Amino acid sequence: MDSFFKDIRYSWRGLIKRPAFALVALVILALGIGANTAIFTLINAVVLKPLPVKKPEELVLFNDSPGEGTRTSDGDLQAGRWDIFSYATYRYFREHDRSFQELSAFRSGESRVSVRRTDAQSGEPAERASGHLVSGNYFAVLGVNALQGRVLTNEDDSTAAHPAVVISNAYWKQHLNSDVHAVGKEILLNNTAFTIVGIMPPEFFGVRVRRPPDFWLPLAFQPQIELRDSYLNEKNVYWLNLIGRLKPGIQIGQAQAGVNLELQQFLTEQAGSQLSDESRLAIQTSYVSLAAGSRGLSGLRFFYSQALRMLMVIVALVLLIACANVGNLLLSRAATRQAEMSLRQALGASRARLMRQLLTESLLLAVIGGVAGILLAQWGVSLLVARVAASSPLDVKPDLSVLLFTAGISVMSGVLFGIAPAIRATRTDLTSALKEKATRGRRGRFNLGSVLVVAQVAVSLILLVGAGLFARSLINLQQENLGFNRDNVLLASVDARIAGYKPTELSAVYRHVYDRLSALPNVHSATIASYSPMAGTKTSSTVTVRGYTPNKGENTNVSDVLIGPNFSETLGVQLLMGRELGLQDTPASAKVAVVNQAFAQAFFHDQNPVGRRLTFEEDSDKDDFEIVGVIGDSKYDSAKEKADKSVFRPILQVQDQLAFANVFELRTVGDPLSVSAEVRAAIAQVDDKLPILNFTSLRIQTDEALKQERLIAQLVSFFGLLGLLLSCIGLYGIMAHAVVRRTNEIGIRMALGAERRNIIWMVLKESLLLVASGLAVGLPAAWGAAHLISSQLFGLNPSDPVALLTAVIVLTIVAALAGYLPARKASLVDPLTALRYE
Repeated sequence: MDSFFKDIRYSWRGLIKRPAFALVALVILALGIGANTAIFTLINAVVLKPLPVKKPEELVLFNDSPGEGTRTSDGDLQAGRWDIFSYATYRYFREHDRSFQELSAFRSGESRVSVRRTDAQSGEPAERASGHLVSGNYFAVLGVNALQGRVLTNEDDSTAAHPAVVISNAYWKQHLNSDVHAVGKEILLNNTAFTIVGIMPPEFFGVRVRRPPDFWLPLAFQPQIELRDSYLNEKNVYWLNLIGRLKPGIQIGQAQAGVNLELQQFLTEQAGSQLSDESRLAIQTSYVSLAAGSRGLSGLRFFYSQALRMLMVIVALVLLIACANVGNLLLSRAATRQAEMSLRQALGASRARLMRQLLTESLLLAVIGGVAGILLAQWGVSLLVARVAASSPLDVKPDLSVLLFTAGISVMSGVLFGIAPAIRATRTDLTSALKEKATRGRRGRFNLGSVLVVAQVAVSLILLVGAGLFARSLINLQQENLGFNRDNVLLASVDARIAGYKPTELSAVYRHVYDRLSALPNVHSATIASYSPMAGTKTSSTVTVRGYTPNKGENTNVSDVLIGPNFSETLGVQLLMGRELGLQDTPASAKVAVVNQAFAQAFFHDQNPVGRRLTFEEDSDKDDFEIVGVIGDSKYDSAKEKADKSVFRPILQVQDQLAFANVFELRTVGDPLSVSAEVRAAIAQVDDKLPILNFTSLRIQTDEALKQERLIAQLVSFFGLLGLLLSCIGLYGIMAHAVVRRTNEIGIRMALGAERRNIIWMVLKESLLLVASGLAVGLPAAWGAAHLISSQLFGLNPSDPVALLTAVIVLTIVAALAGYLPARKASLVDPLTALRYE
């Protein structure tokens, strides 16, 4: 240890004496290690970190999909995988299961609520907040306690119980001003008085990894919170996610078998004496796929985990380039220390002792670079989180996992870039060192340093090709024909439910708002819809088309969208035949619908669908809808996917719960957001209690839908350019070092009549030869890497010649510039000075 500390002190003095060398090496290492630490920190926060609850490894989810919503069915038997559950299913599992200490249920999605204080002044506007319905044992199963007060219990989860609510720490601080007496106070949620019984700690956000809801409420109060009929006794409404805590000694596989047996027993009891062969087959094919619940449900993990792993590979390549760069610097330095190493050996130092000293210097560089990399990574991660998940409770502080990872790659990097220079520096003797000046200009041009440059160029080409492919894929997505005109359309989301409207009153209020909005001077046309394109919302229904017999197992699910008058004109969707839905389609008129081209092709092929009839299986009245028009296909969910088969029904004709979720869409003259104040005033003239939840434009919304693709393209491009920069630094370094070593030779050549252009070409030729060798190695590797990411590309062949050619040209030009600078410097050497150079 004494000699080890001496080595560290000596290495530190050596770095201090050569500040330029140390600074360049540390910057390169900080960039390489920092990039790896930043991406690993995100992977740790998004993919690896467990929930901040008691013994998260014991938790098991009955479905790990981040999807949310409600599904209804006209039958009791749901064949296949169950990913969402009815309240009756949850109760059966809870009463019959033997694998879990306890099972808990929570609403598949959050609910919007209107919030008022009980002491609020008359006319004071209500606040908008989010609530999450959970079973009474939700907090007990997770193993968390309140910061103040208590959590919900099973006694609270009863229709006969006094309404109780637990609030998030953020809501307590931001809306209740950290009132120490908040527990015990009453608060009006959708005009129902709830008593605050507890305040959760700041680190708790629930099972879903995102911004915590403002309120946690008992499932029994679902009708008061969602302002609709109770789901508690509805066997065919599926609206719950389940989570449980395993009993000691029980493995997830054992629990899986038990749960599936219980599900089949439950379905058999539900079917009763009506158990047909078809029902029996459906029961046998029904199952639940349990998943580890330690990390909760995360949309970020679902959407970004694959991209983050790919980025981890990319930054590992950047680190390899950085290590090659620092290795080249150390090789250059080793060449100047041969006399020192030979003298040390002559004085008795063993080669192993010298290698240990040199590796200590490399490791010291790597450790300092790692510390700088952590600081750089925290800055980079903060920027990424602000762009990707500003409202998510991601903990990106460097924990033990991040520190161990950074320490590991720092040590690995130190050994990686230090071992070859250490071997090279100690492979010498005193005689060869004394002859160094005489042989300086006659060394082989292509050595280990050249090999490292070739490797850097090859890896940089891989990164640049990847960046080009992702950039071109993003351009294709942005230019994809979505079937609607996304420009100059304002979206105003409203929720009449929390304003107290009944389903039967919606048609009249929507008609009044539509008339007001259509009359605005800067509004060209207006409509209303249950949801807008690329909003992340979807309603599916099963249809039966009169005269069409589906094939066995054929999926007749369609997208079910409620729309208002002037829908095609407002969104710029082409009307192909028939008519649009209009003001005449009211509850008193015959039921009608418009279908898209994909629907017409699937069910009618080349026949005219206008006048044909269809039925929604979920429709309790089983009324027929007459198809009165066909419109062009439009992509509502993803620009990457084909347009769904879609049915558009008149929202003014619907008088049930489906009509509550809606958005007003307005085609404007000029910037759509500039008329938001006029739209707000127009809606307030109809009813000032009708809440406007959000204003945005269709352009912004469609761009937001491409956020993941845009971020990946930007990050891959950034790391590709970083790799290119580091490669060019390496190329410049080795060529500059070669020029210095060949100063005598250059002087002789110039003294014998060589012109400047000859000297420039002599040096530049070697530089271009290194680049060409790197391209030859990198092109096959880039082709293979491109095929590995082909599933993430859109409208693009992984062998895209434009991306390959662009990467080659950019790399050649930039590398040629890096080689030209030392070549130009060589051409300016004074022959007399060069001949005397030592």
